[in-house]
Amino acid sequence: MSGPSRTIAPEVRRVQTTTWVALVVITVGTAGAFLLDEDANPVAQGLFAMVAALQTMIALRWWQTTRRRYGR
Repeated sequence: MSGPSRTIAPEVRRVQTTTWVALVVITVGTAGAFLLDEDANPVAQGLFAMVAALQTMIALRWWQTTRRRYGR
């Protein structure tokens, strides 16, 4: 027996998507800026690159789950 179907308003889904896109763009942009800076600490460059990659993977997983769950 399956539980009740949850529906999310289109406005809520749009805001959730926009939030994830903004977070990923800011993180990837910061990582890119640090990677281009020759005077930056290599540890900071690697940290920002790792965080950007991890956040992108989490965002993609959220997107896949949301599309599968709500059939869009």
